[in-house]
Amino acid sequence: MLAVLLAACGSSAAPGATAEPEKTDIVMGFVPSRDVNQIQASADSIAQYLSKETGYKVTSKTLTSYAAVAEGMTSKLIDIGWGGPLDYVTTHNQNGAYPITASVRNGVKGYKAFVVVKSSSAIQSLKDLKGKSFAFGDTLSASSNLYPKAGMLKEGLNPEADLKATKISNQSAIAIAVYQGQVDGGAFYDDARTNKEVVGVFPDVLTATRIIWTSPLIPADPQFVRKDLNKTTVDKLKAAMLKLSSDPQGKVWLKDLFTIDALVEATDTDYDGLRDVIKSVNPGFFASPSPTAK
Repeated sequence: MLAVLLAACGSSAAPGATAEPEKTDIVMGFVPSRDVNQIQASADSIAQYLSKETGYKVTSKTLTSYAAVAEGMTSKLIDIGWGGPLDYVTTHNQNGAYPITASVRNGVKGYKAFVVVKSSSAIQSLKDLKGKSFAFGDTLSASSNLYPKAGMLKEGLNPEADLKATKISNQSAIAIAVYQGQVDGGAFYDDARTNKEVVGVFPDVLTATRIIWTSPLIPADPQFVRKDLNKTTVDKLKAAMLKLSSDPQGKVWLKDLFTIDALVEATDTDYDGLRDVIKSVNPGFFASPSPTAK
């Protein structure tokens, strides 16, 4: 399934090799990993801050899927992507995008995935999920799809054949689906249950649900730019984003956006370990041709 959305070959040219003139109208694309309205409110505030700091006109868009980030960058409709690490690797392979910053939470440049069930459930481990209903996230989500599937395979559970699987791209919605008993289990980032749209409506969600599996550390979700975006433009944006990270109000926006505590510099090599995990779940991921995006 993962191979469906990845191009066979990425660009080998260095960033800036065929750079455009300095661009002053910048579009940021955000993945819909939680309630779209919640994302857009913080994204708009961040865009206004970056506009003030750079002198550019920066606008924000919450996209319809994770794959839309790669598609938007390939067609040059998106200049900066705020996405997950798997989403980034896919985008990099399709069009040479590269990271300029990455998210820090609780002092760690990375995060983990949870598999959660209701507290009253008899399910105690991944193996106990066999034959049960389960909600995965977007195909290009590391925390709600790739890493949980890797963990299941390691435990001898085939996520494609042994589960009654469904897909819910919004990870807050996955947490709610588990809480309400719509599915026996679900996977999401650490910890989508504390998102405002979850805990605000279901204040007992943390006691009513229970974590049965935690992933190894996943490389931090990056903020990445188009390969041919002008270096001056990139440098101004990067400096403004790092300044945003140290601004008291900026910290509030980042926290409200994706529970981000800070932004730090990032490079493509930060995601080499993730590429190894991808190969363990789908060995043909990097070799399969990409169909026309839909």
